[in-house]
Amino acid sequence: MLLLKKLLFLLFCSSSLAKITYFNLENTYGPYCNPKSKFTPDAGIVRYAGTPWLGKCVLNIQSCCLPTFPNGSLIPDLPVSTRFYVHILAQPLCSTENVTVTSESGETILIDCRTKNGSEYFFDTELLTIKYHRSQKLPLSKFSMVVTPLKIKTRMYSKCGFDCFSDSHCIDRSLVCDRYKNCPNNVDEAYCEYSHHHEPLSLRAKLILSFVLLTIISLTVSSILICYFCCGITDNNLGMTSKERNSTHSDTEETGIAVNPLLIP
Repeated sequence: MLLLKKLLFLLFCSSSLAKITYFNLENTYGPYCNPKSKFTPDAGIVRYAGTPWLGKCVLNIQSCCLPTFPNGSLIPDLPVSTRFYVHILAQPLCSTENVTVTSESGETILIDCRTKNGSEYFFDTELLTIKYHRSQKLPLSKFSMVVTPLKIKTRMYSKCGFDCFSDSHCIDRSLVCDRYKNCPNNVDEAYCEYSHHHEPLSLRAKLILSFVLLTIISLTVSSILICYFCCGITDNNLGMTSKERNSTHSDTEETGIAVNPLLIP
């Protein structure tokens, strides 16, 4: 029962404490590989989904909150208000996968197995297009990178959520202490205590955890039913034995002759 409570608590934490969008790249079942769709996260973890598939996935990440006048209309002829910050956590595999990242202006970088973990890239754009290509189903990959739309303070007309303590950048306050480097100088993770924060589970981990929970619940219910029926039959047998003994005792008192229970047919 204690194990069940812990598993339920993990599921709750994974959904309630998530501050960042996880873009699991998978062209078969994934919802993020539609070239016509655009997603507007505070920040995103772009990563291989962990299932064997091959093909191409196109992900469009758009900046939030373009600068506007007080009446709500867009400010014309204003340079972009966003600088996308890309931080590589785990490089793609050689010969099986590669990634290209392209801005609206056409600026493109290639990310492959020669790209070092920890590499950083910047794009001044409001829309970033990520093309992920797999040529083989196996081996599985650990590729992942953090994509954060930094807001350029000199081109904003609203208060920053969290100041990166630089001359130009700020991020959404929800990204502070999320275990990922969203500010280029990492100040958003500098003074954090992670003891009360749980990293969100991936979809695959949630499915496995759900299967374990269902298995535990099924075994518990089965044990209760088995115990109920078996104990019920045993109680009935004990009840019949007690009745037979009472009947034998009554016959002995009436006739005055001792009756051997073993001789009773």
